[in-house]
Amino acid sequence: MARQPTSIRDINQLRILELLRYGPGMSRAEIVRQSGLGKATVSTIVADLLAAGVVSEDETDIQVTSIGRPPVPLKINGAARMAIGVELTGSQCLAALTDLYAEPLRFVSYPMLESSVESSLECVTRAVRELLEGQDAAKLLGVGVGVPGPVDADHLRVIQAENIGWTDVPFGAMLQQRISKPVMVVKRQAAGALGEYWHGAGIGKPSLLYISVGIGIGSGMVVRGDLYEGTSGSAGEIGHITIDPDGQRCKCGNLGCLETFASSPAVAARTRQLIKGGRTSALVESSKGVLESITSSMVFDAAVRGDALAGEVVQEAARHLGIGVATAVNLLNPSMVVIGGDVLGVGELFLQPLRDVVRCRSFSISCAAAEIVLSPLGHRAAAIGAATLAIDRFFTLVDPVSEVRCCNPDM
Repeated sequence: MARQPTSIRDINQLRILELLRYGPGMSRAEIVRQSGLGKATVSTIVADLLAAGVVSEDETDIQVTSIGRPPVPLKINGAARMAIGVELTGSQCLAALTDLYAEPLRFVSYPMLESSVESSLECVTRAVRELLEGQDAAKLLGVGVGVPGPVDADHLRVIQAENIGWTDVPFGAMLQQRISKPVMVVKRQAAGALGEYWHGAGIGKPSLLYISVGIGIGSGMVVRGDLYEGTSGSAGEIGHITIDPDGQRCKCGNLGCLETFASSPAVAARTRQLIKGGRTSALVESSKGVLESITSSMVFDAAVRGDALAGEVVQEAARHLGIGVATAVNLLNPSMVVIGGDVLGVGELFLQPLRDVVRCRSFSISCAAAEIVLSPLGHRAAAIGAATLAIDRFFTLVDPVSEVRCCNPDM
């Protein structure tokens, strides 16, 4: 994807940038102490970074002392570069333009009538173009894209995305040809995990498991800042944990997967099943008697409004998801579990029964360590996390003081 540091100077520069990224406000003297580099080396590299605009001096935070010149705090200049993160869900394209701290500057969102590769490429290209309107495109580091399926180790090829019908698609390479900027592709739940770890509920936590409920159920895990993606990029397929070995067939071919009990389509299907069996619900009236038109969003809304049947279905789905979460807590021992996706609007009605099941079904020591919360970033988590991929690349592999090539003007 990107070049490796080729000189001692590159390595020393990256060391200083990492210190400032995670410890803003350090002075040159503090950098010398923490990096182990010589004073002259630090002074020269900081001068280069200041000249490039990547680092700035924070003169408003100088601690005045009675002896000598006070140390000047340094910080990364968030406005020096930008990144774009995109989430493709199959029905929507959500994109964010961020600064070097992954702080969102702008969002755009488009509905997608189809999820074909060509349609997705066009939608992402349109999003990049719109986000960069009025911006200095030369500052764009690259684009991270979250997709509904595992990707290869180079973060360029989508291995399999069942929910949108993709198999072995070189999406990253195809997008790079269109926008003339580095592209990294990642499973969208992994992008959501990055977003929450660095900029949401997981700030300061050593590890985080992010679980998204939607058309499917997937998860991503970050451990000490790094994604855990598994050997072939398919780690986190929590939706295919077997809940009932004699259950209904899942689209993956297995029987009784968690997705068949707790995904958004499963919630809608369970609601329709109970109504057909004679249960009453306000959803009959709101669907005008056309039960097949009942969607999961209608069920979630009805549950929030107090509809008894909808509430029952939502809590039943939450308890099933709790079994999957308990399994993950026992196996992975994360310090935080963040729940995102379509269930966010239901809040504690969904979260409380899930927590109850996790307490009953997980080891007490693992359960005590795992705080379970709803995603504070909401539907923006994956887009923000995808932008973090481009930002991480900047801080670890790319020379920050080199000239950044402008985007393709014909994009």
